Amino acid sequence: MRATGSIQNIMETTLDTIKGSIDANTIIGDPIKTDNTVVVPISKVTIGFGIGGGEYSKGYKKEEHIDNNDTNFAGGSAGAVTVQPVAFVVVENGETRLMSLDNNINMIDNILTITPKVIEKLQKISKNNKDI
Repeated sequence: MRATGSIQNIMETTLDTIKGSIDANTIIGDPIKTDNTVVVPISKVTIGFGIGGGEYSKGYKKEEHIDNNDTNFAGGSAGAVTVQPVAFVVVENGETRLMSLDNNINMIDNILTITPKVIEKLQKISKNNKDI
């Protein structure tokens, strides 16, 4: 049965093409540097593809068709890749922060950034109250 081998060839070619077009640099981009700031873009990659095919005879009637391997294969594949920026890692003056294009992630980053400062202030207040 030639169709199995043909479908496998199409799948391998499609997957090799996808592998060749997507790598870690697609998701985490090249750093953009200025005097005291480095910005690293982060993207979301979505991949979709479909593959199909089948065998068909050359139009012989079953009685006239002596060679059962006398079939043709038809098949194809299609795919799509989208790259969508979702955030930027910014390193500036020794501080690292995440600037997301999604407000929920910005809120989490702000909480993570502010929490150590709040804990430090609470510890100072607590220490000052003990000294009184």
